[in-house]
Order: sequence, then structure tokens, then C-alpha cells
Amino acid sequence: MKYKIINVPKINVCYFETQLTTSHRNNFSIISGHWKKFNRLIRINGIKFDAQWEKFGITIKTENQYFYRCAFYSEDRIPQFEHADIPAGSYAKFIHTGPLYSLHKTINQIYKTIIPNSPLDIDLNRSVIHYERYDSRFNWNDQNSINEIYIPLQN
Repeated sequence: MKYKIINVPKINVCYFETQLTTSHRNNFSIISGHWKKFNRLIRINGIKFDAQWEKFGITIKTENQYFYRCAFYSEDRIPQFEHADIPAGSYAKFIHTGPLYSLHKTINQIYKTIIPNSPLDIDLNRSVIHYERYDSRFNWNDQNSINEIYIPLQN
């Protein structure tokens, strides 16, 4: 699996957060259910996206606990959502191709094989563990679905 090193500007987001466990299997169902709640909140709040839409799945570590944020770009504060930013910096960008249910295999490959065998200098003290970027190329269970995974590097 190839990756690119890119500089990402700060991204302001509105998000909806849930706590994760240390079990990848449990987290898949937690995250799947959380996206459904998030998308429902978007509809309830009348938020519309154009053809250039983007959503983000952000994994955060705070005080040895993991959280997942479903998010979208916004400069505005919107009721029912928290507001934060994805920090600017250098990131390793990976591409996941395939259905969403196989995303965990790509993430495991990145963390267990690619990173340990690469010169990537991962920021071990980061609060953003990684984030996923979804756009019009994403289609839940399609074999040709594409989303991107960004992992922060040491600056």
C-alpha cells in the first residue's frame, strides 16, 4: 500500500462524538451506529451538502480514552454539534479502496505493517490518532468505494 506525505491546512469542523472501546470488533458497530445518528442529526438540522461534500471520521485519544468524531467542515457553530479543528501539519495519506466493512483491514495493515517498516515519523503524543476523509467517491459497501486515511506526522 502506497502513501503520500502531504501538508494539510487546519480544517474547522462541527462534530458529534462517541466513546470507543479497546475492541476493534466492538468499535466497528459503535462507529457504524454513530454515523447513522450523525447523518440523522444532519437531516434534522437541515444541513445540505453540494456535489463537493466532505465528511470526516476522526479518532481521538484523550487521557488514555479513545473517541470517534463524525464531522463535516464548517466555520459556523451549529446547535447539536460541537466545534473543533483538525490540526494543520504533515500527514501520511493512505487510500482505502473497497467496502466500508473492510476499512479495519486497511487500518490494521497501516499500523501493523506499513508504519513499522517505513521511515514515517509518527507523532506518538498526538491527540488525533488519525482521521478518515469521505467524499463523493465513497459508497458504503461498493467494491470501488474510496476514502482517505490521514495519520499525523512529527513536525
